[in-house]
Amino acid sequence: MGIISLCFKSGEDADTLGLTGHERYTIDLPSKIDEIRPGQDVTVTTDNGKSFTCTVRFDTEVIIGFPIILL
Repeated sequence: MGIISLCFKSGEDADTLGLTGHERYTIDLPSKIDEIRPGQDVTVTTDNGKSFTCTVRFDTEVIIGFPIILL
């Protein structure tokens, strides 16, 4: 069980993207675990339709093997 760590792209943060912390997020991950790569970029979409790109901080193949729980 764990958390998906995401890193904003250079020059972006919650303020520049207009995020308040009250959003719900959808993270567009590959459907198969073996398609996820360390440092992969993913699209994140908020419940109000705002989309932005983040880097997944699965820094090693070992981390990718752990179950993912989205809160």
